[in-house]
Amino acid sequence: MIALLAAAFLAVGAAPAAPLPTPLPASATPAPLRAPATVLAKYKGALATLKEPRDFVFEYTLQQTGTRTLEQTHRVFRSGKDERDETMAVNGTRSSAPVVRIFRNRPYRYSVKALAPQPAAYEFTYAGVHRAGKHVDYVFSLSPKKSKPGIRFTQVAIDGVTFLPHSVAFAADRHAARGSVTFGKADRYWVARGANAQADMPGGVARERLAFANWRFPKGLPRSTFALPRPLPTLRPTTLP
Repeated sequence: MIALLAAAFLAVGAAPAAPLPTPLPASATPAPLRAPATVLAKYKGALATLKEPRDFVFEYTLQQTGTRTLEQTHRVFRSGKDERDETMAVNGTRSSAPVVRIFRNRPYRYSVKALAPQPAAYEFTYAGVHRAGKHVDYVFSLSPKKSKPGIRFTQVAIDGVTFLPHSVAFAADRHAARGSVTFGKADRYWVARGANAQADMPGGVARERLAFANWRFPKGLPRSTFALPRPLPTLRPTTLP
């Protein structure tokens, strides 16, 4: 699976950053449903009790623009740290025989636990409420408690129902990399729905977008899922008498 976030970390691949919804100033909105301190307490509790699937299947579409143009559709099977990635289409052309890649001991980079900013590592500053109809997200600006090189989270929008991250924004000084990841519910799990990043590269701005879809959560996947297809045997020519 192409690691958009890893590319942003290293500032070598990258993708367009869709900005998080701009929160309305607290003074311009009705009183929030919950106080910021309560939201953060619930956020900590939601992360502590979050259950993530061991076995799952999804599809994602990759779009790269800027310094290069590419579009791919992939189907991914995961069980624990084993991953099967099938390239199903490239630039609109669907393959009759997908290109299969098998990975062992490969962490899943787009899990909530991997990407949720932690209060132990960041200062959360309340920035306001974002409303979409009756739905409320609580938006916090982030600043790392300890300065480190590389990527850092800059903002999180906390879902007002689950109190899990609805979206996170990140940035890195190198190549002015920045982007965001959004999450939502699929079945009974909270999963990635989209990711964007961009970085200033030699030759222009490199952009990448991922869209996740068709999530499934089987009770298990057969071990053959993570075995490469075997080539057909080569038959020796038959010598006629």
